[in-house]
Amino acid sequence: RGDRGDAMYSILEGELRAALSEGGKETTLFTLSAGDSFGEIALLIQSPRSSDILANEDSVLLKLPAKAFERITREAPALATPFLLAIARMISMRALDLGKKFDQAMRSGQTLSGGA
Repeated sequence: RGDRGDAMYSILEGELRAALSEGGKETTLFTLSAGDSFGEIALLIQSPRSSDILANEDSVLLKLPAKAFERITREAPALATPFLLAIARMISMRALDLGKKFDQAMRSGQTLSGGA
């Protein structure tokens, strides 16, 4: 969290979790497994990382550096378009999921980490 975002990663094997830590307490945002990706927001807007990614088990990742992504979008837009649509869907699904978690927490009077 907070590191400069300069790449996106796809999980080939294993399981990871996206989490936020504050005051020594960790809140898991979502779990990722083979076929999932992370770092797409940092790839698109090259902003600092918004969460920590931690391995739940040994994992194998594929790295797509921002410079390579920019080159693909510039030189092969037909290849980049389905990739960008997939990223948009992924971001939308995560936003909806986090919105549901927030709504449930607000209804129960709890924080996202489960505390009162």
